[in-house]
Order: sequence, then C-alpha cells, then structure tokens
Amino acid sequence: MSARTALLAPLTPKHWTLAEGSHAAPHHWRPWLQDRGSLTQRLTRAAGGEFAVRVLAQRWDTPTADEARALGMPPRQLALIREVELLGRNGTPWVYARSVLPAATLTGRERRLTLLGNRSLGSLMFSDPSLTRSPLMACCLRDEDRQHYWARRSVFRLHGKPLLVCEVFLPEMEHVQYPL
Repeated sequence: MSARTALLAPLTPKHWTLAEGSHAAPHHWRPWLQDRGSLTQRLTRAAGGEFAVRVLAQRWDTPTADEARALGMPPRQLALIREVELLGRNGTPWVYARSVLPAATLTGRERRLTLLGNRSLGSLMFSDPSLTRSPLMACCLRDEDRQHYWARRSVFRLHGKPLLVCEVFLPEMEHVQYPL
C-alpha cells in the first residue's frame, strides 16, 4: 500500500460530507472541491497546458469496505483499482487520484477503461454523453505528520455502470489559482 493510499484506508462514511455548500474547507480549496466539471480540464488550464498523468498502480484488488458501499458492491468483490498522480507545472504532483472500477463495469464499451495508460480517466469519461455523476462528497484527511489534505469523491456512471473516483489535493497545489 502506497503512502498516499494509506491516507484513504481509515476513512468511514461519516467523514464524507456534501461538497456543495461545505464551509469547513478553507476558501482556497472550495472551488476545487465543488467543481462538477472535468478536473483534468481545470488542472490543464491552471497549469497553462502543462499537464500529465503518472500511473502509480493499476491492479485487480478488493476495494475498501467504504468504497464498496459507495458503489453498492458486495463485500470482497474484485475491482480494477487505478492510482495516479495528476501533474501540473514542471511535473509537480498536484492531485493523487484513486479510481475503483468494478469488474461488472468493465464490460462492453467500458472495457476501454482498462487501457488508459498515461491518459486521464476524466478525458475519456467527460467525452461520453452517457456520463452521470453523483453529488460530490468532500472530507479533510490527516496523515501521521498531522498534515491536512482536502479530498473529494463521487460515483460516476457510464451507460449506467458505476465507478468511484477519489481525488486528494496535494500540498503542492495549495498556491495554484483556480482558473475561471
């Protein structure tokens, strides 16, 4: 388990609250947490076009109990877990993202999601007219050094098939201006 994955492991549903209208987050993070559009497009604009994806891991594994609940999956069912860093200016990691794609989702057209490589999941999803998204949920994570990380997640559906995406905004992004 990576250090970034360890941040997400202990979370329970009570930690996640609706991002919209959440006033617990510092003012700087609110637009990032509440934006329902493509984070890939927003980060690309914020970085002046300098955007890349670094794949940390992609494997078949069992989601956490909280992730399985959010997806309505039976316990111990396998899913494709994809962990990436979204890189901004000068290759700086701005966001850690963890996506959970149930095996049942990766059928038919959605099989293409297993072959993303260094492309962002969002670049594919937001071009699909069947895309729907649940309300954004947000929470504040704390690591063993008591550093705070703001995160958001939501369940997407492509042709009615669910996948969960969690995005953790890294400290290196604290001074990145939200592009309008």
